[in-house]
Amino acid sequence: MKQQTSAASETQTKGRNIIDYSGKTICVGIDVHQKDYQVAKVYQGICLGNHRMAAHSDALIKHLRSHYRGADFKCVYESCSWGFNLQRRLKAAGMDCIVVNAADVSTTDKERRRKTDPVDALKLARDLECGELRGIDIPDETLQQERNLIRYR
Repeated sequence: MKQQTSAASETQTKGRNIIDYSGKTICVGIDVHQKDYQVAKVYQGICLGNHRMAAHSDALIKHLRSHYRGADFKCVYESCSWGFNLQRRLKAAGMDCIVVNAADVSTTDKERRRKTDPVDALKLARDLECGELRGIDIPDETLQQERNLIRYR
C-alpha cells in the first residue's frame, strides 16, 4: 500500500494551516452532468478530494484555486452532450483541460460493476496523471455552432 506523504508544504498562520501547492501539478477528473459535477483531485497517486458540486464552471475554478493555492491544474472530462464550454472556460482560466472519448477510457471488469460518479471521476484523474489519456479535437465555437445548426434541421 502506498504511504501517504504531504502533498505540499504547510505553514501556520493565525491558528490555521495554509497549504502551499506552488510548483505542484494536480490532476482533476470531472464527471460532467447537466446539474452537477463530480470532481476528483489527484496528486502523485494520492486522492486529495472527491466531491460533488453544482455544474458551474466559475464555481469549479474558484474552488480549485482557493483550496489548492499556487497549484497548476490538468483537467479531464469525458465528451458528453453538454459540449465543450467547460473545456473552454478552464482553458481561459489558465488550466490545461482535455476532453476524452468515453470509449477510450479503459476500465476493468471490477470498475464496470462498481460504476459510480466518484469512481469515474477518480479513474479519469488517475489515468490523466499516468499519461494514459489522449484528448479529442475541440472545434472552435463557430464550427460547433454550424454543426449544431445542421443537427437541428
